[in-house]
Amino acid sequence: MAKGTRTYKSTKNQNPEMAQTIILIAILLALILVIGGALIFVIMSKGGIAVPPPAQVNKTNQSGPPIVIPQNGTAVNNTNATCDDRCHLAAAISGKIFSECSLVKDTALSQDCYLQLSNGSLDACKALSNETAKNACLMRFASAKNDSSLCNLLPDPLKSGCLALFNPCSSAPDKNLCQAINDRNPGKCANDFACIMNYSVTTGDASACGNLTETVKSKACSSATLLTDKCTDLTLDSEKNYCYELYAIYSDNPLTCTQINGDNVYSLDCVSYFAGKRKDLSICEKDSLSLNSLWACYINYSLISGDISGCAKIDPMATTNKFACSFAFAKKFGDPTACQLITDSLNQRSTCYQGVILYSNQNLDWTKCAGVVNIDWKNKCYVEAAKLRNDISICDNIESDNGRLGCRDSYETYKNSTAVQAP
Repeated sequence: MAKGTRTYKSTKNQNPEMAQTIILIAILLALILVIGGALIFVIMSKGGIAVPPPAQVNKTNQSGPPIVIPQNGTAVNNTNATCDDRCHLAAAISGKIFSECSLVKDTALSQDCYLQLSNGSLDACKALSNETAKNACLMRFASAKNDSSLCNLLPDPLKSGCLALFNPCSSAPDKNLCQAINDRNPGKCANDFACIMNYSVTTGDASACGNLTETVKSKACSSATLLTDKCTDLTLDSEKNYCYELYAIYSDNPLTCTQINGDNVYSLDCVSYFAGKRKDLSICEKDSLSLNSLWACYINYSLISGDISGCAKIDPMATTNKFACSFAFAKKFGDPTACQLITDSLNQRSTCYQGVILYSNQNLDWTKCAGVVNIDWKNKCYVEAAKLRNDISICDNIESDNGRLGCRDSYETYKNSTAVQAP
């Protein structure tokens, strides 16, 4: 080798310990990088970074609603939360607060709210839209509060039933009699003969009969109450007969009619009363009435019972009685077909038709028009009934086209004339 030339040794022949040290340092650096990254990932995955405590401030200077910072970092103002229908419903029911129900906007929910409070709240009861539930609720409150004024909020007939809880006589046909019996006080009848008679017979208290100033009526009252003949104490036949008539009627015993002496108005009225009340025409025939009284009994029977068979049983030869019965029956019950029992005189039948259809027609029953055999009077029956009932559709029952048209024209003319006359 020439002088001055530097000689190099191969690295393969360097110290092996130094190489190992360099490798270890490289591995450590790699581990530090891996572990550090993992720590950062874990911290981030827990939802937020630790927030340092706020600086101390004077709390009296704070304003505004509290702020909530949820995990997603969005702030929510608590005062923006509102109470919806179900919130108001829950508040009403839990606190039994009627006013909360009125804040419920949904109709079905508000009604459910009222219903659930109605057992204890009269206001909730009144607010119910279901009539059945409302009426039952009002009845319950009226009874519980002993307040009859609540009955006035109910429709009839519930109103009458409600008032009866406080006064059973409020809807009675004869309030004085009902009150007298209910209070056991005949003074409630004042001087009403029928009231005192019925009170005495119903209660069995004959002392009330003493309130009647007429001797005949007082004796009849005592007889009917005690079922003992006090009429025999009277002197005059007319007084006795009237007493027996009253005694029979108020004790509901037709046999007492036989105590009446002679064929007179008392025996006729007594027998007629029971014949009509019991709808037994044969009762007229069981008594020894004269022929004219018998016809009169048949008339009374029909007018009391509403059964035309009394008129029909009058002998055709007794024309006056038959006409009187048919005409009276036709007017009372609004039935022009009763006129057809009059067979001996067409003029009398026509008079009967005129009376019931044109002049005394306040009770005219249009359903009876169909049975009128005379076509002209049948149509007139429908015409007058339509005007009387304020129902033009009744004209449609007339068979002929001209008849129906005439009925409608007559109805319209009548309505126009009454409209002009009205103030």
